[in-house]
Amino acid sequence: MNIGIIGPARSGKTTTFHLLTGTLPKHADEFKREVQHGTTHVPDTRVDRLAEMSNSKKSTYVTVDYLDTPPLDAGASKSEWFTAAMEGGVKHSEALLLVVRAFGADEISSGLDPLRDISTVQEELVLADMIILEKRIEKLDKQRRVKPLSVEEKLEHEVLARASEHLSAGKPLRTLTLEHVEKKMLRGFQFISEKPLLALVNAGDDTLQKSISDLTNLNSQLQPLQIHAIALSAKLEGEIANLPAEEQTEFMDDIGVHELARDRVLRASFEMLGLQSFLTTGEKESRAWPMEKGGTAVDAAGVIHTDLAHGFIRAEVVHYNDFVREGGYPGCKQKGLLRLEGKEYIVKDGDILLIRHSG
Repeated sequence: MNIGIIGPARSGKTTTFHLLTGTLPKHADEFKREVQHGTTHVPDTRVDRLAEMSNSKKSTYVTVDYLDTPPLDAGASKSEWFTAAMEGGVKHSEALLLVVRAFGADEISSGLDPLRDISTVQEELVLADMIILEKRIEKLDKQRRVKPLSVEEKLEHEVLARASEHLSAGKPLRTLTLEHVEKKMLRGFQFISEKPLLALVNAGDDTLQKSISDLTNLNSQLQPLQIHAIALSAKLEGEIANLPAEEQTEFMDDIGVHELARDRVLRASFEMLGLQSFLTTGEKESRAWPMEKGGTAVDAAGVIHTDLAHGFIRAEVVHYNDFVREGGYPGCKQKGLLRLEGKEYIVKDGDILLIRHSG
């Protein structure tokens, strides 16, 4: 899973990046106009339990790659460094985290306004996509003056024309209704405003509770843009994350937070991308694998390795809860809880799979 972090200058975007990746900040980070990369794993106690039960030599968790980008303020979409930053990784991200400021009101002459800042960044993403889209339409228009467009090119021109009208109205492409074949056609352009977007309202320790209470109203205003917002305090929660485990709960209770920021963001990101995890376990490894909700057993096999999907025969399936309750495979077999499923079986979150294949 690859997620790009964007946001205005002085929003705490880079502090959030270090919080999520568990890396240490450098003083020069805030002055760089470069993409920074960091990786974290998604904590999963199910993997830990399975590794214990199977005596696994290795535990592997779902990983998330985060990319921290240069500040994205009004007019940024027309700058060369913005284009370079987008090409440097954000265009290839599966989703975006937009960090906006809700701390230090006395330091901002225009005041704190998360909705305003989200809208400003959204406008820049729309403009950046407009630039790419118009160049492609112009190329197709020149081409058809010389020779007729192919059937595929005609369809592409029609879809791009609709997308252009949508963007011209200030609407992100994620809100444009498209058929599956049309979505596939646009995917190759890697339009930024088409990507799922989660907004992080970055508050101070004195404004966190207000930011949390304001989320209902904020999310109702963001709903037409298909953006969801959550609130955190990157600086404060970064300090909490560095405390001993026994002290973390006490401090989190004091600020009215019941889950670490990293875990909240990861959970919200999974929801945003429509993902779930299935599991595999054995003496060699216990592991969590991400896949889209609604995916089939053969889709899950392909996540593990394409060869497993090509040679798929059946999947042995048991849910994690049953596996733990019955003490492993022998107890599940005895109770008839271990099932053989075919290609079309819809995998559920927490399913433990063993793929039978012809390879």
